[in-house]
Amino acid sequence: MPDPGRASHQKYAIELPAERVAYPPLPWKCAGASFINVFFEVRKEALLDRLPPEYNRSSPAYCRLCVIDNPDSPIGKFRDAFLALGCRLNMMPASFVAASIADNARARAAGIAERGYPSALGAIEFEHDARHARALVSDDRGPLIEVMLPVLQAIEPGRLAYDHVDSIRTADDGKTGLLVTAPDFTIERAAICKNARIEYPRERPDTVWQALDCRNVVSAQVVTGTRTFAVGKNLG
Repeated sequence: MPDPGRASHQKYAIELPAERVAYPPLPWKCAGASFINVFFEVRKEALLDRLPPEYNRSSPAYCRLCVIDNPDSPIGKFRDAFLALGCRLNMMPASFVAASIADNARARAAGIAERGYPSALGAIEFEHDARHARALVSDDRGPLIEVMLPVLQAIEPGRLAYDHVDSIRTADDGKTGLLVTAPDFTIERAAICKNARIEYPRERPDTVWQALDCRNVVSAQVVTGTRTFAVGKNLG
């Protein structure tokens, strides 16, 4: 039987910034972007407590961690990251963003207004070469989550495909609504890692990033290509 989520939309309502930050119109083409993408198992109850009822959980319960380095965009270089809940929408695979961070105020402003994520400001370290990859995501209180891909193996880009990413956006009137962002990467190069690790440099169990803690890494990849940072569409 389907196992629906039990989180209200209001759980994801945010306090909008008092001052609006200007940003170029979306979509933004981000050439030469790279992202680390890791799927890992989590506790079922922790996932269901954060998943809206429009979605059903997958089995086993898993999350998707994405950390993206955008070296070229209309706002210059920026990095962003999100932690998404693996789920199904109308029996099709999807991901729902439970937490998200950007290191650029304009990327955050565009995300809040038009995508539903990234919704917070923070700091992101990102390293990537032909042999390995690493990223560290932090908020204003310190490190949250670190991901390490010690050994990379190149693969054909066509072997990878990613599902759409959904989120909840808070409007100016305080109302919330579900948005869908289409898969946004044109993959030019890809690699997989069979010994990836997720670690938590500092105990922060009060944050979503650590409440959805990794029980087992399922798969990990690094891809490079062109990213389209686009407007989300209303669900339904």
